[in-house]
Amino acid sequence: MADAIIGASNEMDATKQDLIAALVQKELKFKAKLAPMATDVSRFAVKGSKTVSFPKLGSFTVTNRAAGAPADAASISSTADQLDLSFVAHINYIVDPAEAIESVLDWELECASRAASAHARYVDSQLLGVLETNGQALGSVTGDVSKSNFLTMRKTLLENDADLDNLLFIAPPAQEAVMLGITEFVDADKYGSSNIPNGVIGRLYGVDVMIHNGITTSDRYHMFDRSALYIAFQVMPTYGEQKEVSYGPEAMRVAIEQKFGVKAGQLGEKSLGSTVSALIVSDGN
Repeated sequence: MADAIIGASNEMDATKQDLIAALVQKELKFKAKLAPMATDVSRFAVKGSKTVSFPKLGSFTVTNRAAGAPADAASISSTADQLDLSFVAHINYIVDPAEAIESVLDWELECASRAASAHARYVDSQLLGVLETNGQALGSVTGDVSKSNFLTMRKTLLENDADLDNLLFIAPPAQEAVMLGITEFVDADKYGSSNIPNGVIGRLYGVDVMIHNGITTSDRYHMFDRSALYIAFQVMPTYGEQKEVSYGPEAMRVAIEQKFGVKAGQLGEKSLGSTVSALIVSDGN
């Protein structure tokens, strides 16, 4: 009896597609530095909605109840923020099998990996756009990063009720050498534990520091409370393929797409403009 050949009748195609889809998800998670730092409200991005409405809760006020006396019940304020699901990020490509067969590369995997990386950079670029658009520009913070500039940004956020444990400072690669010239940044004993999130290169005065090459202006930098940066995925990155026989009987057109939205929170608070977040600050350069 002749041996049975696994894959001779394309039995592995579904498994192959699952493997590539898993690769796409893994690559996106690894390459997107800023997205994991944002507050994810994807659970509110239900089918059929163009926007995400998610609750923004206030806080309780503590009172000192006298012994034997009842206390009045307290209430908590609740408002809703709106996030537009405005980005349908898409890439499609075709690999010519006549060319691919002459290469030692696995073109299906390599192309999928690079498409996923491009998607990750696109998501991060939209989040960086939120920092640019909705950050409060501090006129006194100019030039390169300095100890004084860093502390001014930190002080402004804390005065606006930011959570110190939730702060992130983000700067371009051009500022990394400048940061390394700040003694407190390179001295681990002064900035605390090195047990910090992936993508963060250190901590200064309790604030995590990230270098991001998506910031293309050399002297641009931001600091923010992560609770003020929102992202919602209505459609997680999805991989699909179909025959494209005009490039050969085995040629495939591959598409990778995701649908999401981004938004800044705490807009207009602390007597700031309606498009300015109280929990995002930027340099005044």
